[in-house]
Amino acid sequence: MSESRIDQIENARFIQQMLGELRAMAKTNRLEMLAYLIEIAHIESSDQLQKELGTASRVNKRNMSA
Repeated sequence: MSESRIDQIENARFIQQMLGELRAMAKTNRLEMLAYLIEIAHIESSDQLQKELGTASRVNKRNMSA
């Protein structure tokens, strides 16, 4: 894996982690709509990261089992 690819994956992991923390903050402060929108971004970042790593996403796994 090239260094730029590793950097891209590490940046995606960092963004995912920050979104998780922001989501928790929004929920704690009862900012429901903001928490929801951050949740959507968190799910998208998880799917994108799993795609970059070459694994099936949770959503795809769930859809395949249905």
